[in-house]
Amino acid sequence: HWLYDFEYNKLGLPRPDLTIYLDVPTDFTEKLLRHREQDTNTSADIHEKDMAYLATCRQVGRQAANFYNWSIINCVKDGAMRSMEDIHNEIYGLVRRCLEEK
Repeated sequence: HWLYDFEYNKLGLPRPDLTIYLDVPTDFTEKLLRHREQDTNTSADIHEKDMAYLATCRQVGRQAANFYNWSIINCVKDGAMRSMEDIHNEIYGLVRRCLEEK
């Protein structure tokens, strides 16, 4: 509440017309991270190594999205990442509707 008040009331920053939260379940994120590590011979950074931390970040992100009425896009469907084109089309639809309302 204090940050929202500070940015939009005290500082007078414009309120966003649309905020989109791209959601990926933490267990799926971990699989992607491990594949990236193998494919690139790299290791996870301090945050990527702590799955409990990433799960908490996702939980807080979803809480914020629900509290502020952001649009949530589920990027995983039936255990697989949706295609970039599919996610793009959903984003584009949200943006188009937002612009039509203006």
